[in-house]
This record gives sequence, C-alpha cells and structure tokens, in this order.
Amino acid sequence: MSTLFSQKLVDTPSRLAAFLTVVISLLIVIGVNIINAKYNAVINRTLVFVLILLTLKCINNKFIKNVLAVVLLIPVAADLTLQLYAWNNFNSAFSYGFALSVLNTTPGEASSMLGLYWRECILFVAFSALFIYTANTGGWPVAPRFRRWPGIALALTLAAFIGQAWQHQLRRSNVESMAQRVVQATPVSTAKVFMQAIEDNAVVANIGNNIPDYKLTLSDTGIENYVLIIGESERTANMGIYGYQRDTTPELEKQKSQLLLFRNAVTPAPVTIMAVPLAMTADTVSKRDPHKYSDNVINIANKAGYDTYWFSRQGKGGAHNNVITGIALNTKEHQWVEGGYDEDLLPLLNEALKKPGKKIIVLHLYGSHEPACRRFPASQVVLHGGSEADDCYDNSVRYTDTLMGDVFRTLENSRSSVMYFSDHGLIRDPQRSVVYSHGNVNPPREALHIPMFIWYGQQVDPKNKFIGDYNKPWSADDVNTLAELWLGIHRQGEPVQSVQSWLASYDKNVTVLDTTGKSYEWRNIR
Repeated sequence: MSTLFSQKLVDTPSRLAAFLTVVISLLIVIGVNIINAKYNAVINRTLVFVLILLTLKCINNKFIKNVLAVVLLIPVAADLTLQLYAWNNFNSAFSYGFALSVLNTTPGEASSMLGLYWRECILFVAFSALFIYTANTGGWPVAPRFRRWPGIALALTLAAFIGQAWQHQLRRSNVESMAQRVVQATPVSTAKVFMQAIEDNAVVANIGNNIPDYKLTLSDTGIENYVLIIGESERTANMGIYGYQRDTTPELEKQKSQLLLFRNAVTPAPVTIMAVPLAMTADTVSKRDPHKYSDNVINIANKAGYDTYWFSRQGKGGAHNNVITGIALNTKEHQWVEGGYDEDLLPLLNEALKKPGKKIIVLHLYGSHEPACRRFPASQVVLHGGSEADDCYDNSVRYTDTLMGDVFRTLENSRSSVMYFSDHGLIRDPQRSVVYSHGNVNPPREALHIPMFIWYGQQVDPKNKFIGDYNKPWSADDVNTLAELWLGIHRQGEPVQSVQSWLASYDKNVTVLDTTGKSYEWRNIR
C-alpha cells in the first residue's frame, strides 16, 4: 500500500507537468491563430494539433516518437512564427506576398533577414522546444488499449478534411488545389501560400520558357495602335447598347457607326482565371491543355515584331491570377496598379501611345467586379432610383463606358483600333445577400453572355474595317485567333484570312466550362 501511495505521489507532479505543457501549447496555437483566422479555422487547427500531441504521447518508442515530433511539430512552430512575424511587423496575416518574397530570397539576404528578425528566430526555437518537450512529458494516464485512439482520431479528422475539400472541388470550384484546402484547416496553414507561390513560379516560368517557334507572315492592316481591353464581370443585360432600359452605355452608342458589335458573344467560363487564359491562349474548352498557355496573344505579337504592353488593375499573384500574370510578364512593359480606379490606367496608356511603331496595349480592368459600389469614384454616381445593388452595378457599367469614351477620344485621330471583351458576366438574384455574383457551377446564360466589340478610329482605311452587328453565337474561347487576324498575323500553313472572312465562315458549337470543369453546350443552357 505504501509503495502504491509513494508511486502516486511521484506520478502526480509528472502528470501535472504533462497537463500544463499541453494546455500551454494549446493556448499558444489558439492565441496565434485567432489573430487573423475565422473561428472555424481556429477550431480545426487546434483540433489537429491536439490530436498530433496525443498521438505522439501515446508512442512508447522514444526514437520513433522524437523523429515524428521533429517532422510534425517543428513545421507547426514555423507556422506560428511566420504568423507572428507578419502580425508584429506589418499588422497583417501571413500572405502570398510574404511567401513569394521568402522563396525568392537569396542565401545572403536570408542571413541578413535572420539577423534583423532575431526575436522571431528565438520564438521559433522556443516553440519547437516546448512542443517537442510536451510530446515527451511523462505521466500520461492512458491505458494501453486506448493508445491507438488519438492516432485513429487524427487520421479520421484529416480524412474528413480531404473529403470536404474533394466535395468542394466537385460541387463548387476546382480553381484552387485540393491540397491547399486541406492544409488551410491544419496548424501548418501558412503552407498554403507557399504551395501557391511555388505553383505560380512554375506557371510563369513555363509560359515564359516554352514559347512556340512561330513561323509567321504579316498583312498590312493600316493600324498602328491596337488596344485590347479585358473587362471584368460586365453583363450585356445591364448595357444600354444591348437593349437595357437604363442609359449605361452612352459613349458606346455614340460610336455605333465605328463598331463591330458582337450580339451573342459567350465567355468560355464564368470566372476570370479560367475565362481569360482560355480567351488569350491556344488552350480550348474542348481540349484543355495548360501547356498551350505559352501559345498566346502576347507571345505571337512579340514574335511578329510588335511592342507589347500590359497594364492591369487586377491582382498579380495567387491561383486566381497566376496564368494571366504569366502571360502579362512576357510583354515589353507591364505594370499592376493597386488602389484607385480603372481610370488610373489611362496615363500608362497615353505614355505607351507616345512611342512610335506598331504596338498592342492590354488594359485589364477591375470593371464591375463585386462589390460594384467600390469600382467607381463618387463623382461617377449618375444613376439613381433603383435598388442599391442595381444602382451600384449600373453605375459601374456606366463608369466603364465613360472610360471607353476617354480611350476613343484619345485614339480617334490616329490609326488605331480597340478590341474589348468582358471576361464573364454575373448572375443577378435579388434574393441573395450578394445580388450580383459569379456563376460558378451550372451557370445560367446571364453569367455567360458577354459584351464584345471591335472599334476603329477614323484614320483607319475603310477597306480594313469590319463594322455592324455580328449576330452568330461566338465564343470568347477564340479571342486569340480573332486577335491574331486583327493584328494582321498569319501562321504559316494556315489560310490567310481577314477578320471579316474568318467571322463570315465561323460555325462552331459553342461550349462553356463551369468551375468544376464540367462542360455545357450554349444552346442547352437555361
């Protein structure tokens, strides 16, 4: 009896130490993650962390336990350190930009940074030591028959996260990888942005390093300045020139005699990161092949001897931008404008136009992307009297039209042409909290029917113009082919055609993709 009592006295402090170290470790994980993450993410990450600790504590073999502790717990310590680094120094979550800068840091720069942020280095060592010590603290009162349970619970939890991510891929969107969705729910969540940055670097390198060996001939179009404008989230249903009752496109309507207006243009996909690469590259809806991203409008224009420019109000990195950025980086000049409004692209356009020679200038707008109320300055609030959502969206459309008017006036008295298409439309549903939203899965026609036109300046010879209404169903999947003909570029071995002759013979069963990768025929879409 006295021996048992003595053993209990000895075990009590060790059990208390084991309990306290677990509690302290959990509080650190919760405290750091709660700074920037939503409550459900904090719960998921904490749950995985505690199951990792319990699993390790239930392993009897010291060597195996410590090897697994190093493999599983040091990354958690690194994750917490990175989160605290971003929060302490920049009052921000650890984001894509931080990951990209870490990956692109040279050994010399890394050494200097470690010296500068020595406090974070101490924190990392302290977290690592605490977590490994916690995994090794004795006195854990678990009967042998229950020692497998934490490991089983951990495996089931991760399997549930994988299943949830897989379901999201199937039902909602496969734009982001399933692995990133799973990692986001674990205590190494910062790995998600590193995974994205690594993927983006690979995408950009592929587009820049695998340019096709084009064999080209050129025809004289009589045009010197080509301006390709990529709109954002603009619906034909809200544009006056397409029959909308509100006066949202007065500038376009003034230019009707100088436009080739596509009445039935269809986006290849309802989100930007799918739609723009399909439009600008040789990749197609019917035969998806990311290797074809290198065969794009910019690379072929470069080969043809054009000066190329890309000025954007969109994001530069991440799964929703990487392919587009890879294309843009191959231009002679490129710039991403953060903050402000789409009109801030105009000075860049004007500077590019001052340079002599044939050129193509791409302007990638923020357009009417949700929330539409933020896409135009207060001075551009013209339309009133509808719901707040409709007024905001319609004013964003009118603001884009105002911008078009500025571009037309700039180019009017030169040998210039503008091609415009919106990447996709939106669904309008007054019953939703977000009235104007992306189509995503099984999108209706309103999310896919897009504005598209080609405008010609007065100085362009009439023989090189094709104007009027184009009524055939036409897929923006073919923007790249149309743009080549617009630029007067012809691939060796293919018939030499004009924009007019190619469109006259255009006969295609138009299909689109949703965000899960499922395809739909335009004629069957609701």
